[in-house]
Amino acid sequence: MNNTTVDIYFFTGTGNTFLAASKIAKTLENSNCTVNIFDIAKTDVKSIDLSHTIGIGFPIACWNTFPIVKIFINNLPIVGGTTEVFIFTTMGDSSLNAASNFGYVLKNKGYKIIGTHGFLMPNNFIAVRKETKNIKKREKAYKEMDVFTKSLIEENTEPIKTSLLFKLCFAITNFITDRWKGKLFQKIVKFKVKKNICNKCNLCINICPTKNIGLDKNNYPVFKAQNCQICMRCISYCPQKAIKSFLIKKTYQALNQQELNKCFF
Repeated sequence: MNNTTVDIYFFTGTGNTFLAASKIAKTLENSNCTVNIFDIAKTDVKSIDLSHTIGIGFPIACWNTFPIVKIFINNLPIVGGTTEVFIFTTMGDSSLNAASNFGYVLKNKGYKIIGTHGFLMPNNFIAVRKETKNIKKREKAYKEMDVFTKSLIEENTEPIKTSLLFKLCFAITNFITDRWKGKLFQKIVKFKVKKNICNKCNLCINICPTKNIGLDKNNYPVFKAQNCQICMRCISYCPQKAIKSFLIKKTYQALNQQELNKCFF
């Protein structure tokens, strides 16, 4: 890594990627790097300093990622091959090499990809486990993050590589996730607020990355049409468990209250 100033841009749903970004940042800082962490949902790509090394972190969803992340990556400017970028992902199971596939997207835009890695973190959608098992899974991932970050510093990462099969899967999952904001997918997920439980704390409104939640005439949260990312923030962090979806039976919170405030506010 040629720069000692690193800007990490992350998107997180239930918090795994924020924890990963924080861990990578701490390891870099211990190696005398200056690190800034930015939320992709709050970042204007025009403000990005291309003279810094850039880290991009995001969760895996449907073996791809959320529309908001893809819009961010696609809107990054074309450069001349000197801007260093590393990509890291968090997922509950296989990512089908998504980090490397996005690495190729940025490589084609002229970025110098210095490393990609996917980290296994606790599941937040299907197969949500007990917290005792989640702690062990996070601790194992943190060790891998240390190794990956040190390899970035020492310029000892492997070159990005993928296969024709993974590229095909990437194209298919791109097609699917690009349509998450369509009416069909919104109807399938269909988040609803149980008004007899909701205490009108407005946390779901404040942490929604796309401002997709508003208030009805009685000041209860209401979901707007066609802008939900299905990132799980609202349903996972609702203190009253008042947000429901027939698809989601268990929820997961990666962040404690202090981390929640630091991440989303």
